[in-house]
Amino acid sequence: MLAELKAKFLGESDEGEVLRGAAIAFVLRGIGAVLAFALSVVVGRLLGAEGAGLYFLSLSIVTIASVVARFGLDNSLLRFIASAASLGEWARVKGVRRLAMGMGTIAGLLTAAAIIIFAHEIALHAFGQPQLGPVLRAMGAASFGLPLMMLNAESLKGLKRIAAAVCVSSIIFPSVALLTIYPLVAAMGPSGAAAAYGLGVLIAAAIGWLLWHFFMRGHAADVPKFAISELWASCRPLWVMAIVTKAVMPWAALLILGFFAAPADTGIYGAAARIAGLVTFILLTVNTAISPKFGELYAKGEIEQLGRIARRFALVVALIASPLLVLLIFAGGFVISMFGPEFVRGGTALAILALGQAFSALCGSAGSLLIMTGHVTQVRNAALVGGGLVVGLSVLLIPMYNLIGAAIATAVSIAIMNLIYVIQIKRALGFVVIPIWRAK
Repeated sequence: MLAELKAKFLGESDEGEVLRGAAIAFVLRGIGAVLAFALSVVVGRLLGAEGAGLYFLSLSIVTIASVVARFGLDNSLLRFIASAASLGEWARVKGVRRLAMGMGTIAGLLTAAAIIIFAHEIALHAFGQPQLGPVLRAMGAASFGLPLMMLNAESLKGLKRIAAAVCVSSIIFPSVALLTIYPLVAAMGPSGAAAAYGLGVLIAAAIGWLLWHFFMRGHAADVPKFAISELWASCRPLWVMAIVTKAVMPWAALLILGFFAAPADTGIYGAAARIAGLVTFILLTVNTAISPKFGELYAKGEIEQLGRIARRFALVVALIASPLLVLLIFAGGFVISMFGPEFVRGGTALAILALGQAFSALCGSAGSLLIMTGHVTQVRNAALVGGGLVVGLSVLLIPMYNLIGAAIATAVSIAIMNLIYVIQIKRALGFVVIPIWRAK
């Protein structure tokens, strides 16, 4: 087995290309995950559960706003750039990139302005927590930087510049935040932690822009207009999907918890969610390398090879994630205690979240596979079901079970959404992506 993987890694096969890209992305995303986790731990240690609750609640609002401001452009941008670049259509690459970045910049500026101006009203009237206002205002700049950071990262990914894409999306912003958080917290308290995050995101976005122009030097000087109708037709269903999968699914339970619970409970759940998110980085790592290959193989009509690669890498994700999942499920209280002694009561919630992530890992890159093969409507529909579940279950369970209710709502919704992905892949492409099921 090891000899076979080595031969593929060194060879020129599709598996070899994906393995090399995944290996690079895994190392860099691993570094990014450690840095992001360290940032969360520092936030918990410096601010305590209550201060961390204000930070995570602000982060949830800003993240949701930034996803809305991206219009689903990140996924569409990856698809169009990967397809055009593989054919050497560099003018088309530049055209779609210019249009997408213009839309993202305008939307990001409007979103950031709205959050900064109305931070106090949101904190007071939506959450009844006036102390949230200054923290949210300090985090507001991130709602401008986040869309640009992610659009730059997806553009680089479309060029198969995996290392650069991962650095932009995963390494730069937590590094900057860690370097600046101590003096900023000393000067501003919880607002300083929010400002450190926003500064990191803005710097990452700027570096991503510079890297794009560096890698595109020498390619087609003419930049034709890219039809906004073509881009919008692709990103409209992806926008709905992105709002659900990148905003509602990971953040809705925490946001609703903020309505019903004290800031300390929000901080504890936020810490548990960040730890459980370490499992997600493994899947995102593989997606970074494998998504362009999905689009390429589907365009060539190589469905059998597409299924083979999807199943193999679903198995890789599940095997790599299993030690961490076992630790989180059976020793969640110990793990979350790194944030501080008052966080220990979030151990059960962490174990439940890890169970949901376990099923997601077993399904591999199911959502990405559907997107890159053009089945965006199916992804949108599955996302709507998952989003409706997490909101409905959160409203039902959180008032009764607090942290546990939030964790159950999130875990069940993740599992159901991924199961729908698997069923849609079987119907559309004829194979089952979960490796423990029969291929046909």
